[in-house]
Amino acid sequence: MLALKKGALYFDALVAETELKEDQIRRALQWLSSKKFVELVTETGDRVTSLVEETPELELVRRIQEAGGALPLEEAKRTFASSDEFSAAIGNARALGWVQIRTDGTVTRFVLGNLGDLELHQNLLARSFGKSVDIKSLGEKERALADRYVERGVMKKERSRLVWVKPTQLWKSSASGKNASTRDSGEPQKLMEKLTPEILASRSWKGLRLRPLDVEAKAPRFFPGRRHPVRDFINEVRETYISMGFTELDGSSVHPAFWNFDALFIPQDHPGREMQDTFYLEGLEDKKLRRSGVVANVASTHEDGWRTGSRGWRYHWRIEEARRLVLRTHNTVLTVKALSESKEKEARVFAVSKVYRNENLDYKHLAEFYQMDGIIVGEGLNVRHLMGFLQEFYKKLGMKDVKLWPTYFPYTEPSFEVVGYSDITKSWIELSGSGVFRPEVTLPLGVRVPVLAWGPGIERLMLMRYGLDDMRALYGGDLSWLRNRVEFASSQN
Repeated sequence: MLALKKGALYFDALVAETELKEDQIRRALQWLSSKKFVELVTETGDRVTSLVEETPELELVRRIQEAGGALPLEEAKRTFASSDEFSAAIGNARALGWVQIRTDGTVTRFVLGNLGDLELHQNLLARSFGKSVDIKSLGEKERALADRYVERGVMKKERSRLVWVKPTQLWKSSASGKNASTRDSGEPQKLMEKLTPEILASRSWKGLRLRPLDVEAKAPRFFPGRRHPVRDFINEVRETYISMGFTELDGSSVHPAFWNFDALFIPQDHPGREMQDTFYLEGLEDKKLRRSGVVANVASTHEDGWRTGSRGWRYHWRIEEARRLVLRTHNTVLTVKALSESKEKEARVFAVSKVYRNENLDYKHLAEFYQMDGIIVGEGLNVRHLMGFLQEFYKKLGMKDVKLWPTYFPYTEPSFEVVGYSDITKSWIELSGSGVFRPEVTLPLGVRVPVLAWGPGIERLMLMRYGLDDMRALYGGDLSWLRNRVEFASSQN
């Protein structure tokens, strides 16, 4: 590569020098490195980029200079887009000593002060606006100024990784003498990349040599398109359920509050039903819902316990509240509805779908996420069966240490929090809620046998699988993370 005759170059500079594609340069460097002609050295360091061409204080100084060295305060204020920007300009300019305030009678003016380091600020911003600059290339004062700008948000700092291409002594001695790729005249000999029918027919191959191939050279990395890691994990969960004899349920994302809350013995004044936690469809309701049959049974259970042996919640149940349409807050709405429709003595069903919560987004909460929900219906079922199933289920997903801790849920008794031990975080992590449906849930639906239930979130399980600490990373669009996860998923198949 003739560009290296000038000496060592960064990879980016080599691309700019040769105007070749990056893959072409990369393949050439792999071959040269394998032949000990070049040494590839990776360097890491910090680079800064200015997000603005001019700070508010620099703008204020410029306007004062344009006005001849003095500018009325009110006139200066009108030139800024907002009062906050104007206040920042005054504060920073006065702190740097660039601007002073003078009052002459009733007029307050800005006048110029000591502009000794003004040029340093201007040059740094001009040099780094819209392009990154290596911290190492800056002087001591510029580095300190860049740090202050980073703290203010004027500049951003990023960790960079540079590949330094250095010709070896073997390259230098080979390039200075005669070799297989140089004619006697010292001119580089042309090498053919491949033979084509046209070259053979024209006999233009005479006097040329085929470029040598290094069969041990590393091939460029290839990232084929495939499913998102979340979708891959959901498919794995489905296969686990089906392998254990379960049938999958599906249904609409919108349901009456009756099926989402009331049928689960959640009182109509429960805090979780308020707008702060639930997405209601404004002005819409299920007018077909009547207080008869299952609905009447559920209503009576809320009011006085009906025939369940419970005292209920002791309030007046309202059909208007039950008719309101909501985006489902959990997939239990699908399993409890299936219970009401089938009334089978034995059943194993599950659902894996999106649910919606009016949550403040943070590292462990999303407004829209996937949840899987399952139930087992049958004679003689108890907590030991629930513990055995959940341990086996999570074991199939690669989680060996799983425990059930007692807790409280409105619609199960006893209730348990399922926790799993993470080898990555070295701690116990909450996986799901679980328990045995209360009679106040099952009897109004016509089900008189025990029902085991659980409902884990998909994203929390994936945090353990991939060693993440923020759910938002799953949907952030980080290509490097997605590519690594694709490779991980492929290696498991």
